[in-house]
Amino acid sequence: MIRLTRAQVREVDRRASEEYGIPGILLMENAARGATEIALTMLAGAKRATIVCGGGNNGGDGLAISWHLHIAGVQVTIVEAWETEPRGDAATNFDIVSAMKLNTIPAHDAAEYLNLESTDLVIDALFGTGLKKPIE
Repeated sequence: MIRLTRAQVREVDRRASEEYGIPGILLMENAARGATEIALTMLAGAKRATIVCGGGNNGGDGLAISWHLHIAGVQVTIVEAWETEPRGDAATNFDIVSAMKLNTIPAHDAAEYLNLESTDLVIDALFGTGLKKPIE
């Protein structure tokens, strides 16, 4: 398995966009498809997943994973852990999730609706390589 540092991942993304013209939404889609394959393996036939999504591109990855899992027959709950609605490529995946009418819960209500018995897999899509502030 190849392991990259934060700086290396950011450089791969930059080169993919700038040198090869690969749009960010396509990079997000490819990341989501790979993560979905792993999630389905981890679920091993179980059918409930919770994806906690931040407001940046990592959250957009999580939203894309959500709709891919839904298509694969997984019951998905999305926790909206953002202060403002997603923008850019993440907003495209939010629009898809909304059109599919997937179950979303604001982060402040998550404790009321979720517990470890209500899900088989939790996916953290909160912070990515673009995080510039300390985690609170």
